Formats: sequence, structure tokens, C-alpha cells
Amino acid sequence: MVRATAYANPRDGTMTKSVRRFGMILGIVLGIVLLLLVSAALFLESAWMRDWLENRASTQLGRVVEIGDHSIAWGLPLTLRLDAVRVADVDWADDDTMASVEGVAVTLNVPELLQGRLELERVEVNRPAIRLLRREDGSTNWDDLLGDDEPTQQQGGPLWPEAFVIEQGRLIYRDDTRAIDIEVAFETPGESVDELSLALEGEGSLQDDPVAFQGLAHVEMEERRGDIANFEGRIGESRLEGTMSLDLGREIPRLAAELEADALDLNRWGLIDEPGGAEQRDQAETGADEKRADRPGWDRRWGEALEGLESFEADLDLALGRLRYGDQTLHDLTAVGTLEEGRLTIEQLRTWQQAGEDEPRELNLSGWLEVEKQRLVADLEASFERLDLTAALAPFGLGRLGTLEGRLETRVVDGGLVFENTELDYRAPHWGLTLALRADSRNAEGEGEHRMHLVGDGTYEGESFAFDLLVGPLLDLTDNETPYPVSGELRAGETRLALDGSAVQPFALEAVEGSLTLEGPSPAELTELTGINLPELPPYRISGYLRYRDDLLNLSDMEGTFGDSDVAGDMRLRFGDPPKLWATLTSKQLEADDLLPMLGMSPNTEPGETASSEQQRWEAEERQGGAVFPDREWNLEALRGTDIVLEYEAADIQAKHIPFTDMALALELERGVMTVDPLQVGLGGGEVRASWHMDARQAALEGSLQLALDQVDLKALLVEADLPDVAEDTLGTLGGRGNLSYRGRSMHDVMAGLDGELELAMSQGWMDIIAAELLPLNVANALIAALADEEQVRLECSYAHLVADDGLVDLAQFFMATDIAHFMGAGAINLETERLDLAFEGHNKDPTLFTGNSPVTLKGSLREPEVDVVTRELLARGALSALGALVAPPLAILPWVDPGGGEEVGMGCERALSQFEEEEEE
Repeated sequence: MVRATAYANPRDGTMTKSVRRFGMILGIVLGIVLLLLVSAALFLESAWMRDWLENRASTQLGRVVEIGDHSIAWGLPLTLRLDAVRVADVDWADDDTMASVEGVAVTLNVPELLQGRLELERVEVNRPAIRLLRREDGSTNWDDLLGDDEPTQQQGGPLWPEAFVIEQGRLIYRDDTRAIDIEVAFETPGESVDELSLALEGEGSLQDDPVAFQGLAHVEMEERRGDIANFEGRIGESRLEGTMSLDLGREIPRLAAELEADALDLNRWGLIDEPGGAEQRDQAETGADEKRADRPGWDRRWGEALEGLESFEADLDLALGRLRYGDQTLHDLTAVGTLEEGRLTIEQLRTWQQAGEDEPRELNLSGWLEVEKQRLVADLEASFERLDLTAALAPFGLGRLGTLEGRLETRVVDGGLVFENTELDYRAPHWGLTLALRADSRNAEGEGEHRMHLVGDGTYEGESFAFDLLVGPLLDLTDNETPYPVSGELRAGETRLALDGSAVQPFALEAVEGSLTLEGPSPAELTELTGINLPELPPYRISGYLRYRDDLLNLSDMEGTFGDSDVAGDMRLRFGDPPKLWATLTSKQLEADDLLPMLGMSPNTEPGETASSEQQRWEAEERQGGAVFPDREWNLEALRGTDIVLEYEAADIQAKHIPFTDMALALELERGVMTVDPLQVGLGGGEVRASWHMDARQAALEGSLQLALDQVDLKALLVEADLPDVAEDTLGTLGGRGNLSYRGRSMHDVMAGLDGELELAMSQGWMDIIAAELLPLNVANALIAALADEEQVRLECSYAHLVADDGLVDLAQFFMATDIAHFMGAGAINLETERLDLAFEGHNKDPTLFTGNSPVTLKGSLREPEVDVVTRELLARGALSALGALVAPPLAILPWVDPGGGEEVGMGCERALSQFEEEEEE
């Protein structure tokens, strides 16, 4: 009840009347305001208003919104209430409700409202429920609810009550793309003041692993900050706990997290692909090849992946008991880092790798990385303690790799990796490889780019090697197309390889191209290293242009030397099982003894000749042992391990005492079986033709050789024997046939088991006593010529037939006709013991010239035989007992030495044999 007392002058009627009139007007105004308020209240609480609110909300959300009831509690404070609010879900959802609230009560600050400002004193939400769904195709049930419009400055900040209460809230999240199904219960622990606090408790499944967690979330809406404290949870058997905060009130949002977990399996989260087989990788690479041309550089791809770093900042402190990916498990991983102004700084990343029952191996990493001009820039340091690369990189399908130990300092600059003070030890026992390298970077002169300098040494299959290489800036090492400059040299023992070119995927040697120089004591020393059967030759040096890709190596424009011979041509090598070599080679000049090492025999080691230290040692052993055929075993396994197709021609052949002129051969080696056909050698103006077959598939080498000699000039032989004066007046032609077979693991074994026949014939010839001894002809013939005061002995026809049986060579027939006598011979040569026992005897055509014909014996070792003239009174047993009747050679030898069928100068085999038959008939 309000009382008012007015004091006025009773005589002043005007004043009293005015006051009365003002009161009447004020009463009318207040009545009208009250009437309007009552009408507005009735209107706001009407069904029409509820429908208007539903339609308005449905239009803005694009979904049906239903409000069961609404009311206003008038008074101080003023409270608005909505009941049974529901937001409809998308058509494909299994439920027609996406969100619902049992009741919402909003209390307004009336004094602020009367001044035109909307201020919330309290908001109470009862039983809110939200369902968030994502299908396998990635579509969600909230995509169309999120508009792209950002709030304008005129809209101001969000309304936030002085007090907030949520009771019995529930959130359901189902993600079919990641196999996530989680339900979260949330409510405010009492009445939140100044900030929203939510107690969270959830459970469900992640990648078929059970999930459970709880925590307390705090949100300061006006400051746009939030955090989750006392977070505890489990994923499968893994425990996770810690705190996180997010500050959105800064110009750049900042995240701070301190988390600890006992285990994390990235395989279960789908973050790391499981290792795929070769077929899967091939299919992936096939599809990748189509896109490779349009793919940006690796540093730009990293730049695209990390471009979001500039949009927020972070402080991270993570501790993880076990991290599993692929088949690899890392233990006790700790990571501390910050993200500011787009730079991710790794203060410490430390973990241990457990490999079987071995001691844990430590890995440390620190440094920073950022994106600059859309490209990755980084500066990192790492140290490894016998890191098992096979396990660490298994998810990428790289196969067995070995272990790595040491320290690495690298920077990413202009799309390349720059190394400083890097020292690494690499071990790959499955490849028989150990490697120790030092790496740093330097600027290439005049090119303005960084090159990586690699220096180190190692062993492969027990063989030591060293290298000194300068390679281009390392970019994307998985790029199958980008070539990297490579220059420098690699040494293995006395073998040196120099390359100036480029390589694709240099660590995997996907492709190599460039100028190559290779030199060493013998190609055979690289057989173990390369797995390719390479021949035993004297010291060599070759150069050419190398191209290698897809297990196919081409060496074109090759030229070089081996021993004192030259060689040129092209080679092609296909790596596989087995590898196969194709070669077309030529020599302007071939020193015949340079081929001897392929037979296990030493080349010429005299001063001025070229031989390796190993081959010089061979020669010393052969000289000391006195053997002609060394017992040095061949590498038959190498013959079985490589297929070869070879065409070779030599324009000029140099051989001591043998007038070779040229050579051509076609060789084919397949699965340990070798055929050389044809093999043609020019000899003294004539020709030697051969067909050679060899089988290395058994424990011992087996083979056969067919020979044919036609029209070999004797004069050329004498010139090669350093007897030019004798050769000047000498006419003569050699020919022959041979068919031999053998078995063994060395030259000694082969000769000791030799089988077959060899026939040699010579038509005409002049030789003095010196030539007779050197070839050697019998001393008796030389003595007869000397006693007859003859300076020369003219040969008319000579023939020898040798038969070999298991290394024992029988001189089955020997016939020699001179102008004064006929000679015969007999005996044997034991190739296993390398000893001979031969005898020769002459029969004068004119008995009046001499009182007797003394036999001559040739005995002893093959290397140093002894010649004796034996008197009739002291005839010895042995070879002499084999001398029988004098028998002429077969007429079949005539085409070997005179294919024309005629003798224009002197007496040859045809006339000599005819005369011999006439003498025998007489």
C-alpha cells in the first residue's frame, strides 16, 4: 500500500487541477502498459508462437524441429521453458531423431532486458541426447547442418549464462569408416559458474577393441578456452591418461597436451598399412606410374601435408610404453615438442627397439621442420643403436634390410637432403654386406647445388671394398624416375670401378647410367661379388657407357685391354636366375698367352709382359713344381651359374713360336653346357677349325674337341721360332685331324684322363741340324747329314699318329721321308706323370753312305726331355722294343697338306709316298 500526502495552497486551484490531471494521465498510461504486457504474455505462450518457433528453427537447420510445449514463468527472474524438443535425423539414419532435449529452462536478467540488453542468468538442460553418424562412404548426418558463414563482428560473441546446468546428457558417435562405436554420458558436476564443466564417461569399441574413458572437461566460453583434466581411459588392453587444453581465444589457437599411455597399436587405427606382398606392391606401383608425371616433388608433397601447421600452435609431452605398427614394436617412447609460427620443434624423441631376445636398441631424434614457400624445410639430428631397418620399415614393403648404427645430421634445403658430420654403420648379414660410411655435403662447383660426399668401406661376401662417391642432392628416394648425379670410385682389393653418371633410387640401384671405367688384376675376382661367371684373365682395364634398368645392364662403346691384348665391343647382361650375358667383342691384337689363365695356366710373366701378382705366383709354382699342366682346380660352379652368348674376333694374334694370324669364334653357355662352334684360327697362312663341347653339370668337367689343320706354312713356323735364315730356304706345309675327349676339374686332370686320336702330316721342308733339334727331329738324321757334309736335310714327307687312352698317349705310327733316308718312331707319353719314352730310327735309301743307322731316344719329363743316340751294341729295352717295320702313312693325309693334288716345287708327300711304295716293292 502506497500512501501519498500533498500540501497545496487552497486558494491555488489551478495547481490542484493540474496535479489531478497528471495523475489521471499517468494512471491511463500504466493501465495501457499493463494491458499490453498481459496481451504479450498470452501471445508468447500461445500455440501459434510455438508453431512459429518450430518453423523458424526448421528453416534454419533444414531439418524438422518439434517443440512439445513452451511456457514463461513471469516474475523476477523471468524464465523461459521449452519441453520435448526434437531435431529430425537424415533419411538414411536408423532412427528418426538426431537430437532431443527433455527440457530447457532459460532465466533472463530482467533489468538488463528492460535496458535493451539480453543477458542470461541461468540455463538448465535436462536429458539432452545427440546421435552423430558417419557412413562407409564418408557422408555424415551433420554435414548439412554446418554452414560456411563465419559470425560477423556485429553479431558479437556468443551468449553465455552466469550459471549452467546439464543433467543426464548422452552422446552417441558411430563411424563406419574407422569402426568406431562410442556412447558418452555427460553432465555438469553441480552448477557451473563462470565456465562450463562437464563430467564425461564413455564406452564402446574402436577397431573391434573395447573402449572406456572418463574425465572432467572445462570450457571458458567468453575466453574461448577449454581443457580436459584427469582423463583416464582404455583402448583394448592399453591405458591412456593425462590432460589436454585448447585455447581458441588467441589469434592462433594453441593446444597443450600431456598424455601417457602404456600401448598404442597404429595398425588397429588404420594409420599404417600392413605389409603387402609383392603382387600388391606391383599393382600399387602400376597405378602410381599413371599419376607420377603429375605428382609434385617430395618436399612439396610434405609441404602440402604439413601446411596446416601454421593454423595452430601446440605444446606436446607424450609418453608411450609400447608403439606398434606393422610387425614392429617400439618401447618407452617419449616425445617433447612445440609448434609455433608454423615450425614444429622436436626437443626430444626417444625410444627403444626390441628385436627378438637382443638388448633394446635406442633411437634418438631432435630438430625442427616447417613449410616455407610450400616446400618442406628441416634440420634434424638422429642417433641409432643397431636399429633393425627390416622391422622398422616393414610396413613399407621393403623386405630384408639389415641394421643401422651411428649418428646423422641432415637439413632439407631447396628440396634436397644436406648432410653434415654423419657417420653410419650398416650391416646386412643376409646379403653378406657390412658398410661404414661418412657423409657430408658440399656445393658443386659452378652448379650452385648441394652434393653429398660419401666415403667409407665395407665387406661383401667376405671381400673388402672401399668407396669415395659424390652424389646429387637426395630428393625423393622412392621416386622411380628422378635421376641423381653420381660420380666417384669404388675399390675392392686391387679392383677399381669409376663412374660418372646418374642413378635412380641410389640406395636401391633402380637405374644407373653414365661413363664407366673398370680395372683390376682379373675379372674373375668379381665373380663372388657380382654372382656372374667372369673369366680368369691377366690385369685388365675397360671403359664404356653404362645403362642399367629393370635388371638389364648394357655396356656400349666398350674399349680396353687385358694383359697385352686390346678389346672393344658391346655387352648386355640380364640379372636373374641364372644371369645371362650377351657380348660382341673384337681385338686388333691378341696375345695368345693372355688366354692361358682361363685354362688355369699362368700367362707369360717375363719382363715387359702383363700379369697379376696372383698369376705371377702361379708361374712360380709351376716352375718350381716342374709341371707343364697345373693342378689348379677350375670354378665349375661359376660355369653353371651364368649363361653366355659370345661372338669374338681377333684380327692379329701374337704367340711365341706359333704363327697364329687371326681368330673367330661363336660361344654359347647355357646351364653349365658350353658349345664353341665354329672356332677358327688362322695359322701360318692355313687354318685351324675346331668344334668344342663342354659339360660342367657334373662334379668334374666333361668335354670333347674336334680339330682340323689345313695348309699351315712351315716357313711361318720357323720365323716364329726365331730361325729366319733356315726359314728362307724352307718349303713345307702342315695339316692334321684330331678327335679328343676329356674329364676333370683341372688342366692336369683333363690331360691325365685324355682319350682320342691326333694325326699330323707335313709335306716338304728344309731344315738344318738346329731346326732338327728344336722341333725335335732325330739326332741320328742330323748326325748323318753332318757326316755326309750336308748343310741341310730336305724333308719330303712326315706323318705322326697319336692315340690317347686315359692319359696314356701312344705314338702309334711315325714316318719321315728325307732325300737320304726314311725314319720311323714309336713309344708313349704319359700325360698324368708328364713323362715320355720315344724312339726314332732311320733307314738310309743308299746303304753305302753310312756304316749303320743309330736309333735316337727321347725320354724324361715333358718340360726337359733328354735326347740320346743309342749304338747297336747298347740297345735298350722300352721304346726301342716297339720299333717295328717301316710303314707309310695313309693317303688320306694328302688333302691336308696339298688340297690342289699337285706339287710344283720339289718332292712332297704324294711323290714321297709313291717312291716309298716303289722301293718297298723292289
